[in-house]
Amino acid sequence: MKIQLELSDKNEIIQYATIGGLTGATDYEIKSIPENFDYKFKPSFYMLQNDEIVENPNYVAPEPPVIEPSKQDKINAQIMLDQAKQKADQDKFNAQILLKLAGGMK
Repeated sequence: MKIQLELSDKNEIIQYATIGGLTGATDYEIKSIPENFDYKFKPSFYMLQNDEIVENPNYVAPEPPVIEPSKQDKINAQIMLDQAKQKADQDKFNAQILLKLAGGMK
């Protein structure tokens, strides 16, 4: 099977293509591809070794980036919290008025 591979300097597969092409990739004739290769693929998870694709024994999953809310996100959250409180206060007031109208409060 022909496959195009972009490899790191450690022969880790960074990206691949079985259809079309990749800029900077090299064509390889591979005898077999690991089961679920396309589903399990992540950059550097597989490597090329003796013209075979194998799982990289040194693979370490990257840490997910820590995303802090922006100043605008915090402002938006505060506005939404204020609106929710206003709605709760309005609902409570409306309930009291309805009870008065129904004769439930004096």
